[in-house]
Amino acid sequence: MDVSEAFSPLRAIQHGVASIQRAPAGLLVGGFLLFVLDSFSSGTGGGNLGDLAKDDQPPEVSLAILMVAIGLMAVGFVLALVAFIVRCWFVPGWIRLHRQVLETGADSFKVLFSGGDAFLRMLGWRLLYSLIALGTFVAAALPGGIVLGIGIAQEMNQTLLIAGGVLMVLLVLPVQIYVALGLALGNHALVLEGLGPVAALDRSWELARGNRITLAIFFFVTGLFSLLGLLLCCIGMFVTRAISEVGTTEAFLLATVPGAEDWVVPREAGL
Repeated sequence: MDVSEAFSPLRAIQHGVASIQRAPAGLLVGGFLLFVLDSFSSGTGGGNLGDLAKDDQPPEVSLAILMVAIGLMAVGFVLALVAFIVRCWFVPGWIRLHRQVLETGADSFKVLFSGGDAFLRMLGWRLLYSLIALGTFVAAALPGGIVLGIGIAQEMNQTLLIAGGVLMVLLVLPVQIYVALGLALGNHALVLEGLGPVAALDRSWELARGNRITLAIFFFVTGLFSLLGLLLCCIGMFVTRAISEVGTTEAFLLATVPGAEDWVVPREAGL
């Protein structure tokens, strides 16, 4: 199936719901664990303790507050690092479970926690992904940053500061979106096709070529659906996200595996 046809957001959501109905245990547990890991990954620690420091308080009190803030930031960094590593181990099994549910309708905690063999490849891929994202951001932000720097050097020239900021937005946003869409299918290429980090990059970029508008619409709609979980005090996010991610895996398989449209879940769901 062509990529433009495979990545239908409405079908992805419908079949994601059907998959949850067939295999609720593994998919809901997996979605919850991924939600927890991402929560730790985004934590920075430190809080707002720095706001407690006041000019009129004793130096030893300010020092104590500063040390506590630094300690909390260090703990947050360690937790984020551990969550990142565990996530690299967990995601391969998570994606494999999607495929099993889509292909056979069978639930399995064993498959969910089977990602150990792909851990190093996933770790390498996520590091490569981060380097590419950082590099493209720096390159795109550089022209605007130079203008900003000149504005600051010229005693905070407001015209240059505004021009630099606008230029950064105009360059960074489209470049970041373009690159992110090119990398969006790397996880699936690595896990479902057994590729290494560089090969997964090439495969993801190849699938995105000429299909970025389709992918942008797909991830925008499924992303909005995932955010519906916020209406349930954030708890529902792991459910809506699990539905969206199963749908994404199905879309990847429809685009890359002949006959995937005849699998159990879509047929039995009557979709």
